[in-house]
Amino acid sequence: MPRIVVVDYRDVLRDIRIDEASVPVGVARIARRYGYRPYMVMRYVEMLGFDGAVELLEAFERKPPPVVRCNTLRISSCDELRRGLEELGFSLEPLDWCPYCYRVVRAPQSPSLGATHQYFKGLYYVYRDAAPLLPPILLLPKRGEAVADVAAAPGGKATHLAQIMGNEGLLLANDKAMKRLGALIDNIVRMGVRIAVVTNFDARELPLVTKRRFSRVLLDAPCSAEGGIMFDPGRKTRTGIEDLARLAAREIEMLYASIELAESEGVVVYSTCSIAPEENEYVVTKVLSMRSDVVVEEVKPPIGAPGITKFHRLRFSEEVGKCVRTWPHVHGTEGFFVCVLRRVGRR
Repeated sequence: MPRIVVVDYRDVLRDIRIDEASVPVGVARIARRYGYRPYMVMRYVEMLGFDGAVELLEAFERKPPPVVRCNTLRISSCDELRRGLEELGFSLEPLDWCPYCYRVVRAPQSPSLGATHQYFKGLYYVYRDAAPLLPPILLLPKRGEAVADVAAAPGGKATHLAQIMGNEGLLLANDKAMKRLGALIDNIVRMGVRIAVVTNFDARELPLVTKRRFSRVLLDAPCSAEGGIMFDPGRKTRTGIEDLARLAAREIEMLYASIELAESEGVVVYSTCSIAPEENEYVVTKVLSMRSDVVVEEVKPPIGAPGITKFHRLRFSEEVGKCVRTWPHVHGTEGFFVCVLRRVGRR
């Protein structure tokens, strides 16, 4: 199957390469203390300063509380859902920036959040923390629109989009990984989504296999998950610079293809659960340099900090300062990146 190819991974590697032998002794010592590859901690120091990097490393040692999203496609009263879960022994706090979401601050030994009758009835969706709520909220689809989620499994963001749309319009829920489609379909059915069409393509193939263009496109890209180290400590040592280069090359092509899927004046949201500039601001900067038909939108996120415009030897587009980052040590979530772009015309 043909797909969009616009970048060579070797060119990306030349751009982002870091000499691991150049890591300062003090930074290497901190990396050993927390169990990281030294180059990773050096990057954190460059972004946040030494004290900020240590605060980040400390935050990565603690898991934020899980979050439930009340599914208003299945239940009209989120207070009723909250009372039902509290009767089972859960303690919930409203999430102040999402009126239908709750932090789970205490849970009983049994049942788990994924084993209640409310869960099986599709009354809520469970997130490991609050950050994944941001991309659908910032994409903000309207009722009746045609929306594409091009890397949709397991379905948290796709079902959230359908909820915001009031189950009206068209939702393309696509994922490349056949083995993940089962979970995607299960969640679409469980959550009562009636507007979804599920497909199984590489996101880079989609503009070439359909002539349909969409009002809004979400790309929550497969990434290093460097923002979620608190959930998977193995990521402290798993990813090298070459791995980041391969990921960034794929993300550039996926974002390029996602913009191709958008109609004129259509909105594209690019997000990752990574704090790596190589996967975030670098990717957006490269795509902006390749296309004259896309701009970064100024948004007012409910939480977050601006994107960074310089890192190591790299200087990014000033436009990426309009993107949004969440930092574990600042916002109490996993590390996340969201950028809202608009296609302003045909190239």
